[in-house]
Amino acid sequence: MTPSLSPLRTGLSAAFTYRRLAGVLWLGLLVSALPAWVAFGPLLAPIDRGPFRESLLKGWDSWAFLSFLGEFPRETGIAFAAAGTGLFLSVVLDLLLTTGAIRVLLSGLPRPALRRTVAEGAALFRPVAWAFARYVVSLAFWIGLLVVGPVLLLGKVAGKNAPPNGTLATLGLAWAVVASLVVASNVNLRFTLARIALARGDAPNARGAYRAAKAILRGTRRRAAGLWLFWLALGLGIQGAFTALGVAMNPATSAGLAALVLVRQAGFWLLAMTRVGYQASVLRFGELNRPLPPIPLAHPFAPAPAEEASTPA
Repeated sequence: MTPSLSPLRTGLSAAFTYRRLAGVLWLGLLVSALPAWVAFGPLLAPIDRGPFRESLLKGWDSWAFLSFLGEFPRETGIAFAAAGTGLFLSVVLDLLLTTGAIRVLLSGLPRPALRRTVAEGAALFRPVAWAFARYVVSLAFWIGLLVVGPVLLLGKVAGKNAPPNGTLATLGLAWAVVASLVVASNVNLRFTLARIALARGDAPNARGAYRAAKAILRGTRRRAAGLWLFWLALGLGIQGAFTALGVAMNPATSAGLAALVLVRQAGFWLLAMTRVGYQASVLRFGELNRPLPPIPLAHPFAPAPAEEASTPA
């Protein structure tokens, strides 16, 4: 990464330079989605073969879908168990591969990517897992305190007979969105910077890594939050565009279904590129805002060092 670039330009450059690294992260998404993909296929097969496929695609009917799930209890249980397995795999692979990706970005060498990413991520998996546990607890605490609590309080003030589009209801919805973004940006940035501190060797454990992240964010939270929001909006925009494209394709043949799968995987690859760009941006942001190490000063009352006695020639 070029030292003269800003965090945003560094991230955009890295997203295209480290395409193989994005491919590794894409493989992580694919592997974590395989259990749910395999389990939900047999569950949803009756819908594809039934006469109501087109009507379901045109509009979502929650009660009809719940009734459908009730008709297939065994397949439903297997599908949700597979979804839970996929979620667990996604978390583990994210901790492994994203940490390894940071180490690859630090090295400045785009290839080889897969072996180095897995090896570097495995070496730091334990402290990163502890940092992630702290991230989950912190996210739940602040969401409950700053989002759920005020929204429930506004609901009680409004009363049970308040209109759903009243002033307090609208204020509660706006507060939930804004406060959730503020909390998510702060907690995610601290976790990302803590993971970077572990990858750089600035801290030996999760506690020290979070302390290093706090030092970087001191006085720079707004700029860091803007960086996080940019990459979040870019990722959501890419997924929204490819989702709309998939819905518009609406394949009716095997070839069309294969084309839809390829299009969706291209969207996930671009999403992985935004993840690489985000990590590179935060990495550069941390480099620019790291506090300088203190210069050791001599004690004012310390005795002056004795001069070495000169020996005669």
